[in-house]
Amino acid sequence: MRQVKHHRNQILLVCGMCLVLTSCSSSDSSKNTVPDNSDVGDDPPTDIAEPEFSVVNFNDDSFNVDNPYFPLPPGTTSRLEGQNEEGDVETVVTTVSHETRTVNGVESAIVVDREYENGELVEETFDWYAQDIAGNVWYMGESSTEYEDGEAASMEGSWEAGADVDNTGVIASAGIIMKENPTVGDTYRHEIYPGIAEDGAEVTALDAQFTYADGSTVTALQVREFNPLEPESDDEYKYYKSGFGLIAEENVDGSARIELIESYDQREPDIDPANFSQPTLINHQYLPLVPGDTYTYQVETDEGVERIVVEVLDDTRLVAGINARVVRDRVYLDDVLIEDTFDWFAQDDEGNIWYLGEEVDNYEYDDNGELVGIDNEGAWEAGVDDAQPGIVMPAMPRVGDSYRQEYLPGEAEDIGAIVGFDVTVELRDGATYQTLKTRDWNPLDTESGVEFKYYAADVGLVREEDEEGEEQVDLVMRTQR
Repeated sequence: MRQVKHHRNQILLVCGMCLVLTSCSSSDSSKNTVPDNSDVGDDPPTDIAEPEFSVVNFNDDSFNVDNPYFPLPPGTTSRLEGQNEEGDVETVVTTVSHETRTVNGVESAIVVDREYENGELVEETFDWYAQDIAGNVWYMGESSTEYEDGEAASMEGSWEAGADVDNTGVIASAGIIMKENPTVGDTYRHEIYPGIAEDGAEVTALDAQFTYADGSTVTALQVREFNPLEPESDDEYKYYKSGFGLIAEENVDGSARIELIESYDQREPDIDPANFSQPTLINHQYLPLVPGDTYTYQVETDEGVERIVVEVLDDTRLVAGINARVVRDRVYLDDVLIEDTFDWFAQDDEGNIWYLGEEVDNYEYDDNGELVGIDNEGAWEAGVDDAQPGIVMPAMPRVGDSYRQEYLPGEAEDIGAIVGFDVTVELRDGATYQTLKTRDWNPLDTESGVEFKYYAADVGLVREEDEEGEEQVDLVMRTQR
């Protein structure tokens, strides 16, 4: 495990939703990168009181972390990049998940932190944070995996508040990652798991002038972090901009440094038609959309037998400047058409599949089976009336990734998350598949609960089911041209 974990506040799904953050810096390059910290001393403090954690200090909104120096808006991503001590290119990509986790009785935000050296993944960490009613952000634990040559090698340093994950005989306690009102001289523990995780911090400046590599500067909170378990390792300065969060890290001796390169927000994706050279060629391993392919699904409900027929059409449609593949989706109840939808999908050059909108006809019948009306509830189009496109399948799905599938505030806000690989699914007809499992939900419709979907390689969607697994929509037939 590295000397100090990269605890970050904004992050990314490998999707092309990039917005270079320029608003956090000014053009004044005359200020020093690091303020005068002569009063801080060369050595980190040793007498640090451990924070007193209590569940009663948290409410039901504890996972909504909005501390100005450490905000965690779900669906945001940041990328920091620079050089480490060995001169290698270090990249840290941090993503705030839409999902949460209960840790030591407190609902906590999940943050996925991936570190790369020269483009190779070397560490993946799931961090858990919660904000108390006073506004302090607590570090609730982490599940960390180190990689060597692409293979998981160690989970050293993992810990969880309220648990003894390494069977040391001591229960770990939550620590503070950011105080509600930082003051110079404040000291606090990030991690409290003796012999395993003991990182600490000291606030060293409230108005440090950090200078980016391009010469621009920004005023930031400066925090010195240290690890008593590795006194020979370099301490780090971290810089936090109010209203944004972490913008840079560097060793106190200047031997290594990474800084913010770009930031993303899935609610406002910067989707560029130039990144879609062959948008209608959708050949993702888990969601191939080949013209002429037809998928038929079926489920028995309390209202009758529901059948869904999905056809990948030869048709295309220009949406938000991107030529999209049209997929028709018809729903029948006891062979009566109740919904007819035309969805629009496009694949970018990285391999992400984007959902660009849909036309919907919902059919309503009277008690005699006579058609009484058609409405278009649920229809939307990227770029129209503030609607934004979303990701329906990431290019390189990893457990922990979450993504907005569509975004029209108050109207269409579906979210998906990758929750498993190599999940065995046996359909009712006996067919067996190893699948990618996703968890989908609509925060605007909490009564409907969540839905799990299973995607088989080179086939696509083979099953949908509710959270209890009681209502399963299975693939019953696939035909190809």
